[in-house]
Amino acid sequence: MPAMVAMVVALPIVLLPPAARLVAGPRAGDPGTGAGTPATGPAEPQAGGARSPVAAPGAPGSGPVTSGPVETGAAEGAAVRAAPAEDGRAAADRAGGAAGPAMERIDVLTYNVCAAGNRDGTCVDTLKPARRKVWAKTVAGLIKRRGIEMASFTEMCYAQVSLLRRELPGYRFVWYGIDRPGGRRGPDRCRRLWGGLAGRAVPPDGKSFGMALAIRGRTIGPPLRRRLRADLPPDRPDARIHPRGLLCARGVLGRRRAVGCVTHISATESPRQVAELVAEYAAGDPVILTGDFNRKPGDRELSCLYGMGLGEGEYTEVDAAPDGVPRRGGAPTTRGGRKIDYIFATEDDFLPDGAEVISVKPELSDHRPLTGTLGCRR
Repeated sequence: MPAMVAMVVALPIVLLPPAARLVAGPRAGDPGTGAGTPATGPAEPQAGGARSPVAAPGAPGSGPVTSGPVETGAAEGAAVRAAPAEDGRAAADRAGGAAGPAMERIDVLTYNVCAAGNRDGTCVDTLKPARRKVWAKTVAGLIKRRGIEMASFTEMCYAQVSLLRRELPGYRFVWYGIDRPGGRRGPDRCRRLWGGLAGRAVPPDGKSFGMALAIRGRTIGPPLRRRLRADLPPDRPDARIHPRGLLCARGVLGRRRAVGCVTHISATESPRQVAELVAEYAAGDPVILTGDFNRKPGDRELSCLYGMGLGEGEYTEVDAAPDGVPRRGGAPTTRGGRKIDYIFATEDDFLPDGAEVISVKPELSDHRPLTGTLGCRR
């Protein structure tokens, strides 16, 4: 997770109406303000179609973020806008859908924040005190500038939810704690790393490490919190199986009732298990399913999710039609150059309308935020 440098780009402020955006044709980098409860902070227009870099207040050494189309597997370091050449309608037609000339669009973000470190040590630098201090303002600023309707977080500490609540008063947060980092006897790493910033932030379920959803506006009814079973064999007989989970909440996204979900699975939990649980909870409502799936787009186990003629599933993915032609792919979402974070959406309800992987300066995780725009079919 990277260190951040304060870099503020002075751009004219454009205030968009609070109603959900209706946009005709493709959108080239319009951050917008989105719909629903107004978010704090203005929208920033683009200069030349490229988004501004994410700037951390008071963090040294940040440079501008390059924005532009990047093929899957391209070098890390660029903020990627997978802009559809024909807009999402061409992909929709190939997938059997038909979109009108104007449609509502919903912006979504998913981010593995690596809040408590990991055994590989890839988050050591990103968890240094200076970066932790700017984490909440930086992430909240990104959410506000992009007009994000739904944000999801994996590998998160509950104290970070408390920090984001202060910055994003127009959002409802739903939490699912699945573990205590540090084990039963060791020190709680979430409390050690984040407790000093968040004060007495006590998780309602007693577990300080897990996942969260932030939905702008209101939520409807009880959420789904489900511990996943290890339904696939581990790579090694002695491999430790970490607890994994799924969190879903029903709410109003834009102008529609929909279900938002986030999951974090490893090699021992199948995407099919996730898909079945989501379908049962959603009961026919539109679904946006996000998170860290720890699988590349071509993995056969993701075929149960991909629709659009790319698998036997019922979902499109925000990075699955960057040039109007459905394909499995997308820009890398990890520092190591892999795409393993996804924003899926039921293809009967949504069209992919562009994705962007954000290079945050300084880095705040070994993953990068993935944002995507979904056009609403109906």
